[in-house]
Amino acid sequence: MATQLKEEDIVSSAMPLESASMSSGPKSPSHIPEYDVAAVRALNRKLDLRVLPPIVVLWFWAFIDRVNMGSARIFGLERDLRMTGDQFNVALVIFFVPFILLEVPSNLVMTKRLLKPSTWLCLQVMCLACFTIGQGLVQGFSALVAMRWFIGVFEAGLVPGCIVLLSTYYPRFDLQWRLNVLMVGNALAGAFGGLLAYAIAGMAGTNGWSGWRWIFILEGCITAGMVVICWLLMVNWPEEMSFLSDADRDMIRNRIAAQAGSFRMDRFDGPARKRTFLDWKIWINIFIYVGTVATTYSINLFSPTIVQALNPTYTGRRVQALCIPIFVLSTATALGSALVSDKLKHRYGVAMVGYITSIAGFIILLNQRSVSVGVRYAALYIISGGSYISLPTLWTMMVNNVSGRYKTSFASAAQIGIGSSGGILASMVFQRREAPFYWKGYYSVFGVLVMSTILITVYVAGLWWENKQRAAGKRDYRLQEKDIDNMGDDHPDFRFVY
Repeated sequence: MATQLKEEDIVSSAMPLESASMSSGPKSPSHIPEYDVAAVRALNRKLDLRVLPPIVVLWFWAFIDRVNMGSARIFGLERDLRMTGDQFNVALVIFFVPFILLEVPSNLVMTKRLLKPSTWLCLQVMCLACFTIGQGLVQGFSALVAMRWFIGVFEAGLVPGCIVLLSTYYPRFDLQWRLNVLMVGNALAGAFGGLLAYAIAGMAGTNGWSGWRWIFILEGCITAGMVVICWLLMVNWPEEMSFLSDADRDMIRNRIAAQAGSFRMDRFDGPARKRTFLDWKIWINIFIYVGTVATTYSINLFSPTIVQALNPTYTGRRVQALCIPIFVLSTATALGSALVSDKLKHRYGVAMVGYITSIAGFIILLNQRSVSVGVRYAALYIISGGSYISLPTLWTMMVNNVSGRYKTSFASAAQIGIGSSGGILASMVFQRREAPFYWKGYYSVFGVLVMSTILITVYVAGLWWENKQRAAGKRDYRLQEKDIDNMGDDHPDFRFVY
C-alpha cells in the first residue's frame, strides 16, 4: 500500500545539516524524535511566505510570454508578417526544440551548483523577456522563428529547476499543494494574459504599430521588471538562507527524511547512472506527461483560435474576453484538487478525475456537429479544468517516487523536457485549413490523452507491485551491494506513494 503519513507523524533529529551527507544509509522516521505540530505549521507558513512568492511570479510572467502567441494571432500577427499555410504552427513548434533538449543540461547547472538557483532561474527569465520584446520588433517569419527558438532556450530550465528547488524545502506529502500553487500561477497567467492582451490591443496604431506588437513589447518589459524584483527575493538552497535558523534547517531536512527516508544518491557514478537512466518509472511517467501536456497546450495556445472559430464575426477583443473565464475556472480546479490530494494523501485518484474530465470535454468536441455553439464553448472549460488537475499531480508523482538529488534533477527535467513533445503535437495539429472544426487536432489530442489515462493506471499498478515485493523482502539482496549508501529509491526500504 502507499505510504500514508499525517502531519503529526513528521519528526526531527538534532543531527547538524552538514552531517547528513555523511550518513551511510537510510534513516527511518521511527528513529527520530517527534516534532510539535504547531512548530511544523509555523515553519510551513514561513516557507510559504518567503519561498513561494518569487517563484510564482517568475512562473506567471514566463508562462504569459510563452503562450501569448495565441493572443497575437487574433490581432493580426499572420497578416502583418505575411505568414502563409502552417507557418504559425511552425513558429510554435520551434519553441519546443531547445525547450526539450536543454531541460536536463539546465538542471545540471543547479544540481552541480555551478550557479545559485536565484541567479540561474532569474537570468533565464530575464533573457526570455528580452526575446519576447524582440518578437514585437520582427519584420518577417524568419525573425519570428529565431525569437521563438531563443525563448525556448531560456525557458527550458525554469520549470524543472523550480521543482527541484522546492523539493529541498518541502517533504513529498507537502509538495503537491505548492506545485498546484505554481499551476494556479499558470492558470491565472492564462486569464490575466488574456485580459492584458485585451487592454493592450487597444493601443493598435500607437507609433504606427499593430496591437500584437504591443502585446509582445509591453509583456516583455513587465516581465523584465518583475525579474529584477524577484532576483532580490529569490531563495537559494536551504543551508544558504539566512532567514532560516539552524533549527529550521534541521526541521526541513528531517521532515523530508521522515516522509521519504534518507535514501541518498549523492555520487553520480556508474551504478547511479544505470539506476537513473534505466528506471522504468521515469520513462513511463514521461509518456504519461506527453498526453497530459498536449491537452494543456492545446487550450493554452489555441483557445483564442478555437473560440474565434465558434463565431467568425467575433472581434479579437471579444475572443480574449471569452477566453479569460476558462482559465479562472482552471485556477479553481487546480486549487481544489490540491486541497483534496493533500487531505487524502493520495495522487492517483485525483489525477484520474482530471483525465476523465478532460476526456469528457473532448468527447463533446468530437460530436460538435450535434451540439450547440454554447456547449462547444463549455467543453473548453471542461478540458482545461481537467488538465489543470492532472498536470501538477503528475509532477508530484514523479518527484515523490524518485530519491537522491541527481536522480530527482534528471527525472524532473526529463519529464518536463522530453514529455513536452506533447506540446509539439498540440502545436502542429490545430491547422488553419481545418477550421472551424479542427478534427485532426481534437482526435490527435484525445488519442494521447486516453493513452496517458491508461498508462498512469499501469504506472500505479507497477508502484503497488514493487511496494509489495519490498514488503515481502524480495529486494533485500540489494542490502549486500557496495553502493548501499547511494541507491536512492532503489533501496529496499524505500516505499512508493500514489
